Amino acid sequence: MMTIRPAGLYGRRNAFLLLSTILAGAAFGSVAHAQEAQEHIQPPTDIIVTGSRLVRTDLTAPSPISVMGSEDVKLSGNVTLEKTLNQMPQLASGNTSTVNNGGGSGVLTANLRGLGNTRTLVLVNGRRFIPADSSGNVDLASIPDALIKRVEIITGGASAVYGSDAIAGAVNFILDDKFEGVEASAQYGISDRGDAESKKLDLTFGTSTADGRGNITLSGSWTRQSSITQNDRGFSRTPLGEVNGQLVYSGSGSIPGTRVPLSAAQRAALTGVNLTPGGSCTSVTGIRFGENGTVLPYCQPEDTYNYAPYNLLQRPLDRFNVAANAHYEVADKITAYAEAYFVNAKNDMILAPDSFTPLTPGAASSTLLIPNYASNPVLPESLRQFFTNNAAIFDTNGDGTAEIVGGGRRADELGTRNYRYERQSYQITTGLRGDVSLLGSDWKWDAFYQYMRNRTDTRNEGLISQTRLSMGLDAVIDSSGNVVCRNQSLGCVPVSILGLNSISQEAGAFLTPVRESHDIFTRQVAGASIAGTLFELPAGPVSVALGAEYRKDKYTFSPSPLDLANEYGAVSQKALAGAYDVKELFGELRIPILADMPFFDTLAIEGAARYSDYSSVGKVFTWKLGGEYAPVSWIRIRGAYNSAIRAPNIAELYTAVTRGYSSGTDPCAIPTSGGDNRSDALKNFCVATGVPAGEIANFTQATLGLNQDSGGNPNLHEEKSKTYTIGAVISPPFIPRLNITVDYFNVKVDDAIMTVNAQQTMNDCYTMMDAGSATCRAITRLGNGQLDYVSVSSNNIGSLKVNGIDAQVDYRVPLPGALSLGDDASLSLQAIASWLFERTTQVLATSAPQDCAGYYGAGCSVGTGGFITPDFKLNLGATYASGPLSFRLQGRMIGDLKLYPTATNVVKSVDPVWYLDTSFSIDATETFSFFGGVNNLLDRQPPILGTTLVGDANTDVSLYDTLGRRYFVGARMKF
Repeated sequence: MMTIRPAGLYGRRNAFLLLSTILAGAAFGSVAHAQEAQEHIQPPTDIIVTGSRLVRTDLTAPSPISVMGSEDVKLSGNVTLEKTLNQMPQLASGNTSTVNNGGGSGVLTANLRGLGNTRTLVLVNGRRFIPADSSGNVDLASIPDALIKRVEIITGGASAVYGSDAIAGAVNFILDDKFEGVEASAQYGISDRGDAESKKLDLTFGTSTADGRGNITLSGSWTRQSSITQNDRGFSRTPLGEVNGQLVYSGSGSIPGTRVPLSAAQRAALTGVNLTPGGSCTSVTGIRFGENGTVLPYCQPEDTYNYAPYNLLQRPLDRFNVAANAHYEVADKITAYAEAYFVNAKNDMILAPDSFTPLTPGAASSTLLIPNYASNPVLPESLRQFFTNNAAIFDTNGDGTAEIVGGGRRADELGTRNYRYERQSYQITTGLRGDVSLLGSDWKWDAFYQYMRNRTDTRNEGLISQTRLSMGLDAVIDSSGNVVCRNQSLGCVPVSILGLNSISQEAGAFLTPVRESHDIFTRQVAGASIAGTLFELPAGPVSVALGAEYRKDKYTFSPSPLDLANEYGAVSQKALAGAYDVKELFGELRIPILADMPFFDTLAIEGAARYSDYSSVGKVFTWKLGGEYAPVSWIRIRGAYNSAIRAPNIAELYTAVTRGYSSGTDPCAIPTSGGDNRSDALKNFCVATGVPAGEIANFTQATLGLNQDSGGNPNLHEEKSKTYTIGAVISPPFIPRLNITVDYFNVKVDDAIMTVNAQQTMNDCYTMMDAGSATCRAITRLGNGQLDYVSVSSNNIGSLKVNGIDAQVDYRVPLPGALSLGDDASLSLQAIASWLFERTTQVLATSAPQDCAGYYGAGCSVGTGGFITPDFKLNLGATYASGPLSFRLQGRMIGDLKLYPTATNVVKSVDPVWYLDTSFSIDATETFSFFGGVNNLLDRQPPILGTTLVGDANTDVSLYDTLGRRYFVGARMKF
């Protein structure tokens, strides 16, 4: 038995116990390492393994490769691939269909090792696939899953083989291009609560030519996934924040009627309202406006707004895919081939009614101007008098215009904000491949061209135009005695936002015009390669592969005319156009040194190199060196070292600066629990950077989150990565059908391209306490000390590091005849686990590295902008197969989590979370079968962490199952 004793494992338990558990257990469906697939199977004469372009005669490679079979996809019950793929322990959570706020246009991504989706290269048949956004990410929902033969995952750096974006590795979807017959399937799914419906129809047709020289395969798929809201699950029904050491209701500070934060001095001077807290009021921090503009005290958190009932917990999806693969041997040893893909996908994001800080374009930041407040006809008489009586607070310069600074308004009169996305993509690949005799052996060659195009149309409804709002607020009485806008262009309708139900239906239609935009991403790739044997050595053939590629990416974004007119102020979208191209040469070489000798059954080395010339970052060079050693046939040791790069994508280079929301806390504010632990030095620095001296003793944060300005940087250069892996594959002959793999991985990324989020920027500033530093200069405060916004942007300022161990065990047991259904029966016991010893991020050179493996809070989870990365994931299961029946039982475990040591929250730790899934398949006849299953059989609910740490659903919706127990059934016909 093998014992592993690395430091810092899950729960700090002895790794020996965990590995023993894996050896005794069973695992993840039919998922298995590619290297283990060779057991009792004669491999084809010539094959290509993901992660290499060399022609091989076995399934071995020096880099770890895992394989997910087609049955794992078909029997998962999922209608989107990312849910199935993310169950692999090597993958961290990424953007999924359960990510609403922060999910953007709904591009579903893969995220190896938690290094980010932009560092995970997604391939289809070994080539790049359609990019779905300005970052070049592939939407996994666009891959025709009905044609998937297997999914190969290489979890070491692969830039030398495939080029940029493969720092963490590559996910390669291998599609069936030799299908014969007709296959039709239908699947229906629903949750235990009667919601979250899913429907999927697939039809595949394939036929070979009469002469046997070609094949054409056509596949069509239709998928519909229904939405559910946060109100549909108990854990997300109300937002929870920490107050006095407890998780209690704590909603948004943008409320119906408008909230205005006031300092203690301002509250003391205020007249016309009783600010004495009532019995249920925790803290008065300002004023709010009720019916007919009545001025009332604002109590926090009691008067905050519950946005959860409107927000989605699962986004809807309507998708239609068509795929066609064809090949034909046009001449002896020359085959022409073509691939075509088309997808139309629609998905929505829905948020609670518009939440905004009322402001007037051109005024001071976060300031709303109310002109002629003493006589403004939009305001009720009581409000005009209120502003007049408190002119010392709201009209400090006495110019007759009231200033409301840092207000928060929820336009509940207008309904939800609806973001509707329609993505239409297609890809065409054509090429020739064949064999040619060189140097006394057959060489394989391939030449291809690809054209890809993705267009995303976006329609936003319910978003308030700040320009129109300031026009509507500036009202006068016309000659007929009517209240009208001073500026009556654009069909202006007078409006007041001060008071409940103060926005009329007509005013609402004026304030929220439909906002439409679209973007187009095109990519062209041309490449050629040749691979074969240079010569023979006593230990075997010396294999080589050579090739060249050219790629050009081009992206344009056309915002709405409303944005071009700057109607949305700082959050108005800007037009974007960017492009780059790259020319590349690459090569690989494998040299067998010894074979079939005592203590040297196999000894071989191999290497790869790639020279790239980018129009954006210039010339770069990447390389890989690896090897394998098998002292005997059933033990193989493998290792590889990669020097990789990732060039900045179009979004990182060219995105215009815009303002968005980020969760986070102000270091200058009194902590919500644990007492006031702010040092005198910190308080003094906070005063020096904008907090009023008279407020610092009791300074609190008035808003739930933060505003941050972010954008691209055309001066970026490439990221640089060093990756090494070393592992062993063991198939002991004295235990037939047992395979064990263990691999250590270590990835280090320097000059990482990062957008430093608002929380990280503030943490750096108020830790270093250098007012002249870049992070401190990025922070802007209002006159009352509250945070206005934080400027962030992309830069080569970070470093990333991950290391850990993957382990897998596969064991198949033949069963006695008494347990069979007429044919031989077997029980497959399998296990797969991944320990993440370290996932370190160093955002700024002046800040200490932060290890987030197994932690949340303090930058390890940043609400809508980030995902928690567990330090341990484990899948255990068993599959029974006999005759027409296959039955699978699978357990999935997400390891325990801990609160980051510098963070404060009532939830100090999270226990491991287990999910149990079952599925079955029955062949009723030779042509008809049906299948089904139950996912999350025990209806395990996600752990509750609160909104401050993980966003608006109180839990990490990308990591944990938020739907609960759900069922799926289906039928398949093939003839």
